[in-house]
Amino acid sequence: MTRDMSSTTARVLKALSVFGGVQVIGILCSVVRTKLAALWLGPVGVGMLAIFNSTLDLISQTTQLNIQQSAVRDLAACRANPHESAVLTAAVRRLSLLLGIAAMIALAILSPLVSRWTFGDSSHALSYVALSVWLLFIAVGGTEMAIMRANDRLAPLARASIFTAVTGVVSAVPLFYFFRLGAVVPVLLVYAMSQCVYSLVFAAPRVRVSLSLGEVWRRMRGVLSLGFYMTVSTSVTLLASNIFVVWLNRSVSEADVGFYQAGYTIINTYVGMIFTAIAMEYYPRLSAVGSSVRRMEPLVSHEIKIALWVLIPVVVLFICLSSLIVRILYSPAFEVSLPFVLYGAGGVFFRAASWCLAYTILARGDGRMFILTEVSSAVIFLALYIPMFRAFGYEGLGIAYVLWYAAYFAVTYAVFRFRYGMRLRKGIAMLLCLAVAVGGATLALYHAIGPWWTLCVMLPPAAWMSYGRLRRRR
Repeated sequence: MTRDMSSTTARVLKALSVFGGVQVIGILCSVVRTKLAALWLGPVGVGMLAIFNSTLDLISQTTQLNIQQSAVRDLAACRANPHESAVLTAAVRRLSLLLGIAAMIALAILSPLVSRWTFGDSSHALSYVALSVWLLFIAVGGTEMAIMRANDRLAPLARASIFTAVTGVVSAVPLFYFFRLGAVVPVLLVYAMSQCVYSLVFAAPRVRVSLSLGEVWRRMRGVLSLGFYMTVSTSVTLLASNIFVVWLNRSVSEADVGFYQAGYTIINTYVGMIFTAIAMEYYPRLSAVGSSVRRMEPLVSHEIKIALWVLIPVVVLFICLSSLIVRILYSPAFEVSLPFVLYGAGGVFFRAASWCLAYTILARGDGRMFILTEVSSAVIFLALYIPMFRAFGYEGLGIAYVLWYAAYFAVTYAVFRFRYGMRLRKGIAMLLCLAVAVGGATLALYHAIGPWWTLCVMLPPAAWMSYGRLRRRR
């Protein structure tokens, strides 16, 4: 088992290095794009981008029935059978295309209603008509990326992701400069089209498989069953986020939506790149052993330990450089959201642990339980975010973020322990407490002696500790 875990650590760290590099490139491109949006469009433009993105994600997740995620599980499980894999792949592609076309038509027809829901009037109806094509591009591109991920084709997946990010930012520069707020819709469309094109370019050679619609339905019933539960769960999560964004827009201001989105993006996207990088190989690997408690249990514990050890120095660095990060990514005007970023950083550790546990629910195909956990998460999110923002502003949002993921960790661990009868390995509770303590100490020193002295005091021991542990595990 020690040799297996050493091999797994090496594999995880390799995936982390490959997709960590991809995420860094993506972040650099996002930095340029977001900086330009903040400078040339201002908080209102950033807020518009946030509202459009949130709404389109919600519609995409709902209409696609989450088959890009649920198909990964089945495709990874049948990887050893080439014929079965080819048939299932063809069925996934066919169904995803049909759902993408249906979603595009539906959004074009319902665009006035969607505009009223998100902006309070129908002034953005034509924008939603144009953005309906976004749903088709994302359906096709996302499916191809899911197929690459399930088949362990990580290098082509990485290349497709890099080309998409670079094309997105190169096209955004002239569009933002010449058209300002009018560029929001074209920028979103170009990015989605780029993902679609590059995912098709780097996809594996297609095996010709003739399938009737009846055969597609038969092959996809299992995928759709889990996908339906995942769709309900994800839609509830996205709906909760959308409700908060709309509430913020109507109750406070559109600019505050931009400030909130900036803070949330920094925590979730830029620190969360660690999660994205590891998840590329973690979920397919976990899905392959989803029927065996004995094999899943050590994998989950191992993944939590790797994630936490990697995150400890990252969070220290992130807290100390948070003000600089906000200025680089956005502009000094966005430092309003800095308390959200600072206080929310501690929640990243709980998010990492709960994220690893939540994937066990998907790997076991337990759709009903996944709905229950995600609905619980959405309710906790709204129950914390709205009152905490009203009471304490952006500082309250940061504290709410920590409490939200601490509660979500408790929920997912209860499922892991009592529904599946699995236990986390010894040392994880202590490691999680250590990680939170390091984050808390860094935040306290940040306020007491400033960011640069805190960086000098906290980063060397955190990095040394993390490197030593990971090196020994490998």
